[in-house]
Amino acid sequence: MSASVLLSKNYVNEVIGDYVEIVDNVDEIIKQTGYKGKFIAKKMGLPESTFYQKKRNRSFTHAEMQQIAALMDDDGEDDDAVELAYFAKALKERENEPTVTLEELVAQLDAKKQKK
Repeated sequence: MSASVLLSKNYVNEVIGDYVEIVDNVDEIIKQTGYKGKFIAKKMGLPESTFYQKKRNRSFTHAEMQQIAALMDDDGEDDDAVELAYFAKALKERENEPTVTLEELVAQLDAKKQKK
């Protein structure tokens, strides 16, 4: 992509508009992380009072906004870990239950199809 396309007036205005919308909705974005302000402030290396002041005034720098966005990604990783732990527990609980091989399952499904 050429520099003229990247720096077109419409493109720049669109990007700035998107960023302004994100900054204007920073409270909602922070809620989506699921973390308390105190925790986020600590992760960002900010005093808690400074964090709340920046939040109230919507005065986070772009780098700080990237840190908040990174926390949103971290939250997803926690969800994956919880799901894996739940799955592992379910497998452990069912380890003594009777099982079938894939071939047996396919044969059972084929038999059901033939009955219909």
